[in-house]
Amino acid sequence: MNDLQIAKKELLEAGFDIISPAQKEARKKYKENRLGNEQFVMVKEGFNEVKKLLSLEQSGVLMYLMGFVKLNEDGQLFMEHADKKKLERMTTTHAANLLGKSKRQTNDILAELEKLSLIVRTKEGRNVYVSLGDSFFNCGGYEEKDLFTKVYKTELKEIAKKITLSELGLLMQLLNHVHFQYHILVDNPHETDPSKLQIWSRKHIANELGISIDFIKGAIPKLRRVQAIVEIKATKTAITMSPNLACKKAVKPTYDEVISAINGAGFSKGNFKK
Repeated sequence: MNDLQIAKKELLEAGFDIISPAQKEARKKYKENRLGNEQFVMVKEGFNEVKKLLSLEQSGVLMYLMGFVKLNEDGQLFMEHADKKKLERMTTTHAANLLGKSKRQTNDILAELEKLSLIVRTKEGRNVYVSLGDSFFNCGGYEEKDLFTKVYKTELKEIAKKITLSELGLLMQLLNHVHFQYHILVDNPHETDPSKLQIWSRKHIANELGISIDFIKGAIPKLRRVQAIVEIKATKTAITMSPNLACKKAVKPTYDEVISAINGAGFSKGNFKK
């Protein structure tokens, strides 16, 4: 069994679909038609510089809040009103309830995020509203040339229901390290020459992000179960982030397209970081 067959077998076991060329073309047309309706948040490349100042829990809270941003509303966060007939702006009290934390705990975390301009708190009357900071996020039309990662809100919300804030924070910390084409975790995510890529294993996540290897060993299987990541064979084991959750291209690829790209890249043992 070759690497592509092994990778496909692993994807099928993880619950993903493998599609034929005809199905792929049909899905491509459908995807292009609905692209404008699939909402995402753009995380700017500058986040890479401030993430090292965040704990995993703080990173997880930030990513959790990203699921509530509304398109073209200046980063403002919205949630369903109690009657589910309309949206209302998210207050710090709403945030505390959603996170399952006390108001004090929530405000302490939000204060740290605000110090780094990752979020903004705005007091209006008796309410304090929460928004994402535009220095690091874009939630509307984007005409700048800066690099970014798109995070898809629907998938984010589904994943966030099933994992802890620290595990979600690990995903947030990994966004900048996802390769734009192959979706694998690497040193150099914008490198176009596959022979120059340095591919991570679990130990590199721990080393590069300064996270306990024991936490990584516990978190990776959970992230696999919720289909946020998949470990695949590419000569050795590589870790990919789901394109359903995050992507750096204009059109989101399927996992089958990602696997085909990886198979065609011809990675060798020399590509794997020592």
